[in-house]
Amino acid sequence: MKKSFSWRVFISFGLFIALFMMLVSGVILYISPHGRVANWTDWQIIGLTKRGWQHQHIIFGFSFLILSLFHLFFINWKAFLCYLKSKTSAGLNNPRELLVIIALSLLFGTGTYFGLQPFSSVIKLGDSISGSWERQEKQPPVPHAELMNLTQLAEQPGLGGDAAALKAKLEQAGLTVVSEEQTLTEIAVANKMTAEKVYEFIAPEETGGHGRPGQGFGKRSR
Repeated sequence: MKKSFSWRVFISFGLFIALFMMLVSGVILYISPHGRVANWTDWQIIGLTKRGWQHQHIIFGFSFLILSLFHLFFINWKAFLCYLKSKTSAGLNNPRELLVIIALSLLFGTGTYFGLQPFSSVIKLGDSISGSWERQEKQPPVPHAELMNLTQLAEQPGLGGDAAALKAKLEQAGLTVVSEEQTLTEIAVANKMTAEKVYEFIAPEETGGHGRPGQGFGKRSR
């Protein structure tokens, strides 16, 4: 006898998979390098870039939210409402547990906002791991240079101000460049290499392809 489709089983497995993917992507994003380094070097883990893991985290987060709503209000809505009603009544009659969880939630929120211990240590640990991926030679010449097109790059000190000349250099190196309005990332993707490698073909000789001495680098949030 053919069994009917079980929405309860479907949603339960969906919640587990979504939670698992949120956990994995969350840990990877916690230890990943800062955006300027990840984008410049095309940093990857398990075949996905940092941006790819961010997308996974967002999509599975939405999946978890949608499946949770279906689980609560379509599969178990009667039991959920009865449980909520009974526990709310019990909480109002004996509010200690309710007050404790509210206090802890406020502590976590304000402690993180003001950088108090031990919350600041957790944040600093993640920043420390992220920063350990960085090396001076892996830094872009200017913050987020991978997002600049050749015209914008040509305006940077030491690059001559001629976007056509930069395009010619890349073509002489064997790269395919459609126009001067292509960004380093677009050129890198088209030629199956990193933005860092593309820049090495046009970098001023005195920089060795790794940015100007004393150049400051902006920090982009993870």
